[in-house]
Amino acid sequence: MKRCTQICLLMTALCFALASQAQEASKVKPKLAVLPFQNKAGNAWWWHGGAEAAQDVFVTELMKAMQDVFVTELMKAKRFSVMDRKELEATAATQQLTLSGDIDPAIAIKLGKSLGVQRLLTGAVTEYGVTDKSSGKGKNLAVALEAKLIDTSTGEIVWADKARHVQQINVGGFGGGVDDIRRFKKTVTPCIKQLIAKWRASKFFDIFME
Repeated sequence: MKRCTQICLLMTALCFALASQAQEASKVKPKLAVLPFQNKAGNAWWWHGGAEAAQDVFVTELMKAMQDVFVTELMKAKRFSVMDRKELEATAATQQLTLSGDIDPAIAIKLGKSLGVQRLLTGAVTEYGVTDKSSGKGKNLAVALEAKLIDTSTGEIVWADKARHVQQINVGGFGGGVDDIRRFKKTVTPCIKQLIAKWRASKFFDIFME
C-alpha cells in the first residue's frame, strides 16, 4: 500500500513537471533578425565629403543606425524576440554568412538555420533627400522604405509593404557627422513605425505568432 502511494506521488510529480515544461515551451517567443537594408535612394542626401570609400563607410553606418531603430521598435511589441544587430554581425562573421544584398529563398533558409530565427526582415531605402523648400530656415527631408518579411522554413516572402515620411529639418550642420546620423534616425523612425503598424494590422502578424 505504501509502495502504491509512493508510485502515485511520483507519477503526480512527473505529470506536474511535464505540464510545467510544456507551459514553459509555449512561452518561447518566435525570433526574427533584421538584415541590413540596401541603399537604393537615387536622391540620397548624405554627403560625407572626401574619398568615395569614406562615403560608403558613412552610408553603412546609417544603415546600421536604421537596423538598430528597427530592433528597438520591434522589441516594443513584446511578443517575439529580435536578434541584436551586434549579435547578428558576430554570428554572421563566425559562420562566414553574407547578410547584405538580395536574399533568395535558398539563402533565406540557410540564414534561418544558421541564425536560429524563424523570420528575416529585410528591404531597402528607396528615397532619402530634400523635397520642396519649406518656410523659414528648414527644408523637407523625405525618406521612403520598402520592407519584406521572409519565412526561413520555406524562403517565402510572407509580407511586404512600403512607407514614406517627410520631416522638416534645419539646413545647418550637414557634413556627415554625428548630427547627420541623429537626423537620419529622427527622420527614419516614423517611417519604420508606419511599416511595423502596417505589419501588425495585417493577417501575417498573427501567422508569425503561431
